[in-house]
Amino acid sequence: MLNSIIGNLAKPLGTTEDIDQKVFSLSSHMDSQNRGTALFSFLSLPSPDQADVILRLQREHQLKLISWIKPADFALIIEHLETEEFIDLMTDIPPSDVSRILQLTSPPIAADILKTLTQSDAYLLTQQMDHADEILALMNYDDEIAGGLMTTSFLSVNQSMTIESATEYIRSFSYTDLDDVSSVLVVDDNEFLVGIFNITRLVTAPLGDPVSSIIFPSIISVSTETDREECARIMERYNLLTLPVTDEHGRLVGTLKIEDMIFVLQEEATEDMYRMVGVDEEEKLLSPIALSIKGRFPWLFINLITVGFAAVVITLFQSTLSQVLALAVFIPVIAGQGGIAGTQTLTLVVRSMALGEIRKSDSARLLLKELFIGLIHGFLLGLIAGLVAYFWHGSEYIGAVVAVAMFGNLIVAGISGASLPLILKALHVDPALASAVAVTTVTDVIGLVLYLGLATILLPLIA
Repeated sequence: MLNSIIGNLAKPLGTTEDIDQKVFSLSSHMDSQNRGTALFSFLSLPSPDQADVILRLQREHQLKLISWIKPADFALIIEHLETEEFIDLMTDIPPSDVSRILQLTSPPIAADILKTLTQSDAYLLTQQMDHADEILALMNYDDEIAGGLMTTSFLSVNQSMTIESATEYIRSFSYTDLDDVSSVLVVDDNEFLVGIFNITRLVTAPLGDPVSSIIFPSIISVSTETDREECARIMERYNLLTLPVTDEHGRLVGTLKIEDMIFVLQEEATEDMYRMVGVDEEEKLLSPIALSIKGRFPWLFINLITVGFAAVVITLFQSTLSQVLALAVFIPVIAGQGGIAGTQTLTLVVRSMALGEIRKSDSARLLLKELFIGLIHGFLLGLIAGLVAYFWHGSEYIGAVVAVAMFGNLIVAGISGASLPLILKALHVDPALASAVAVTTVTDVIGLVLYLGLATILLPLIA
């Protein structure tokens, strides 16, 4: 009854200031030993806000609150915590309490947590669980495939059942097990997946008919080894709320839920975004400085080397620049414009590849499209830059050099931004892996060679 009342009163915390205020209020109640008020204040929050609040409490208040909260309530909070955050919270908590909490949480999340522990610690925790078989089974799979994300608790009926017996079987489950079920999977005597039916067809069919009369035999499923990105794409493409998972023999072993895939898509999008600019996907805004440096420095160092190539190009044309200093003004314009244009194309291509929107047969059409875009952008922006250079320095030759270099560099930017991810994928390398650094290097070097090389050829006229 109390949980029902608290659920109706739950109000989200809108801002960081709201969370900080709640942390201060909760800490004050705990310091005053107002257990009932503190618990009501905390449990009235939605689970995501509870996770934010408990992470911001002082350690003594965290321990006190964890000791007051029921394992079932804390299990809901775990779903909104990072694995490392949960392990930090559980420090100094008796293993028996940790086991009870993990037993009540989602099996895939519990498996992820146990996989980060030492073998002895994981064994100790699972030995104190009543039903650890499901969690242990999931620990055998990698997090990047369907087997590591699936839940092995699902609703299925045998195709030999009648509508009446299937209905009675489904009614035997508790309400909490069925609150998000809209369809039921159907298997044969050997647990091979044979079809699916929705609840509407079940309740409207004659009780004496066999279940096989209402199933949809054409059902989309994946194997335990299917990549999680592919699973997310399938569920998004076919608008699925549940995706069955089968073993290598076709036997039904688990299901994926749409809420799991939302997190997958979010993580994959973040990972691709971070990799494109050389940031570790584990880094958060307020992560420790050491973690940030560890993730960023290697790519900054690589970028330093690649930028050095552009410096070498400029060095080769020192004599040209020393005779016409006005040429130096447009070096960052040529290089910067190419880098931006290349990154625009790169971002679109990498994102489309992540969503499975680009096939091998599309490669030639994509490159042709980017060539035409580069031609148009190069002509328009080259014309504008050339006119600015002409009116600024009063030399039609400088204007022509700037215009032609801009034209050529934007063509190169479009082609490199589209082709580099395709080449990396063909080499079985993640297309998002710091591609922006490579594209920027290509546009910088080629743009400067075009610009300063052409200027050298026309130097007698420019001078």
